[in-house]
Amino acid sequence: MAARPITIRSLEPSDLDSVVAIDERLSGQTRKPYWRTRLDIAALRPPWMALVAELDGRVVGFLFGWIGESEFGIAERTAWIDLIGVDPAYRGRGVGQALVARFVASGQELRAIGKVATLIDLAQADVREFFTSLGFRHGPMVHLEKPA
Repeated sequence: MAARPITIRSLEPSDLDSVVAIDERLSGQTRKPYWRTRLDIAALRPPWMALVAELDGRVVGFLFGWIGESEFGIAERTAWIDLIGVDPAYRGRGVGQALVARFVASGQELRAIGKVATLIDLAQADVREFFTSLGFRHGPMVHLEKPA
């Protein structure tokens, strides 16, 4: 039996409940106001991009990202993956990979990006393995922080 195709499209306001539900399965929290704000940011402030993945007639994943020029001292246009989530029931089916591929292709087409970057929590082995499987490697930057 052939695998069903994954459809990647721009996120629409009507996708809010689906994104909230996926996030709830991943985080154990209900954060509808947070996601409503994220959708508003993506809609109102280009060069933000927000995508969803559909499979079996439902939204099963999302990606929020943006394209920067000279942020953090990086000279080339860089696409940043800010948030990505895949419904646990649909992991291992290429959903995350399809979201990242569409994000990268859109970034190359719209802004001629030179690279793609993201920040991850090294303690989340599954997230680290996902990104390294797509060819991501440690970059030259170091994350620094201090308590407020």
